[in-house]
Amino acid sequence: MFHTEFVWSKFVCTALVLSKLVFSVIVRDEFVRNEKDQHAQVHNEQVMIVHILPPVDGFPAVSYNTDKVDANKGELMKVANFGALMGLMSVRPEDYKNHLAMVSATNKHVKRPQFHVVVSAESRTYDKHELTAIGEEWLARMGYEKQPYLIIFHKDTANNHVHLVTARIDRTGKKISDRFEKIRAVETLNRVLGIDASHKAKSDIENALAFRFATEAQFRMILESKGYVLRERGGLYEAIKFGKLLETIERSLIAEKLSKDADQQRKEQLKAWFHKYAATHDTTLAKGRKGYQSEFSAVMKVKFGIELVFHASGDKPPYGYSVIDHSGKNVFKGGEIMPLKELLTIRVSESPQKEKPKVRYENNHQQMHYYDALLKAAMYNYPDLTQGLQHQDLVIIKNENGFTLHDPAAGVFINTAELLNEKEQASLSYHFRDEQSQRQHPVIPGINLASDIDDDAVLGMKRRRKKKARTNLR
Repeated sequence: MFHTEFVWSKFVCTALVLSKLVFSVIVRDEFVRNEKDQHAQVHNEQVMIVHILPPVDGFPAVSYNTDKVDANKGELMKVANFGALMGLMSVRPEDYKNHLAMVSATNKHVKRPQFHVVVSAESRTYDKHELTAIGEEWLARMGYEKQPYLIIFHKDTANNHVHLVTARIDRTGKKISDRFEKIRAVETLNRVLGIDASHKAKSDIENALAFRFATEAQFRMILESKGYVLRERGGLYEAIKFGKLLETIERSLIAEKLSKDADQQRKEQLKAWFHKYAATHDTTLAKGRKGYQSEFSAVMKVKFGIELVFHASGDKPPYGYSVIDHSGKNVFKGGEIMPLKELLTIRVSESPQKEKPKVRYENNHQQMHYYDALLKAAMYNYPDLTQGLQHQDLVIIKNENGFTLHDPAAGVFINTAELLNEKEQASLSYHFRDEQSQRQHPVIPGINLASDIDDDAVLGMKRRRKKKARTNLR
C-alpha cells in the first residue's frame, strides 16, 4: 500500500513538473507569436513627417541631392519655374544654384535664402509619384507655388521620402513668410492628406479614453505623447495643438475611466520583451529636445508601439519612468515592468568569440568618403539629427576642437571638419546645439535589482499645484 502510494506520488509530481514545463513553453510561444503580431500591427499604421531643415547661405542642398541622383540613390522628379533653364537638354547643378542665387539676390537682408524640406513616409506606404504630388501641393499651400523649385525622391533609406529645394525670396525681392512655419508645415501637410485637426483631436481623445490608466496624470501623458498641450480650465481640460484650442475634455469623464486593475497578462508580456531587447539594444539615456531616449526605447517604440517617458527634474538624471503601451492601450509605471536602475544597468550581450574593434583615428580616402555619406544622410535625411545618427549607428562627440564622428562598431573616430565644408559644419553646429548628442555613451554594465521610485509620491503635490502631468522634460 505504501509502495503504491509512493509510486502514485512520484507519478503526480512528475506530471506536475511536465505540466509546468508545457505551460511555460505555451506561454513563451504565445509571447513570441504576440510579439510578431504586435510588430506587424505597429507597422501597419501609416505615418508621414514634414521637416524643415535649418536655413543656410548658398544652396548646398542642390549639390547634395544631385549627388544622390548621380549615385543612383535618388531621382529628380520635378523641376519647376527655372525660366530659360527649362528649355535646355542638359542642366548642371551649378546652373540651378546660380538661378536660385540670382532670384535671392533681389533681397540683401536675407542672408540664408535656401528653403530645404523633407517629406517622409513610413516605409514604402507612398511611392515616388504620390510623394511628389504631395510635395507639389504642400509647396503651393505654403506660398512657394511660383518659386523655382526641385523635388528629388530618395530611395536609399528604409523610408521613402522627397526633398524639396527652393528659395525663400520671390522674384519681386519679397521674403516668403516664415511666421510659425513649423506649425504651418504640419497643418498644411494634414490638409494635403485630408486630415482635419479638430476631427483628429476628437479621435485622439476618444482613443486615449479607451486606454487603461490609473491616474489622471497617466491619461494626460497619452495625449501629451501625441503632441497635445493640456490646459486645465475649471472642470475641463483644453486640448491644444499647433497653438490652437482643438477640443475639450471633461475631467469627470476621465475620473470615470480610472482603473486600478492592471492588465497582468500584458504586463508579463512587456516584462519578457524588456528583458529580451534590453540585452541586445543599449539602454544608455541621452537627453534631447524631447526628453530622454535611448536605442532601446527607440526600438520598443518603432517595433511594438511601446513608448517610454522618463521623468526628470531640471538637468538631473531621471528618477523614474512610465510606459505608454499604444498598441495594447495601457499605461504602466515603469517600475511595474522593470525598475529603472535595473533597466539602465543591463549589459548588452556580446559574443565571447567576437573581439572588440580597435580604435582607429587614421582613415583612408575610401573610408572617409563612406563616413562622409553616412554623416550627411544623418543630417539631411531624417526629421532630426539624433534620429539620423541612431539609424546610422553613429555618435557625434563635442569637444574643444569641434566635433568628432564616432562609429562604435568599427572603433573609428573622425574629425567632422575632414568630412564637411564650412557651410556644412555650421549646419551641423545648428543641428547639434539643442540635441546634446555628446551625452550618448557606449554600452552600460551588469544587472542590479532596485525598486523604482514612485513618481506619484515624490512629486505628486508639486505637480498638482502646477497642474502638470509627470513628464518634466525641461
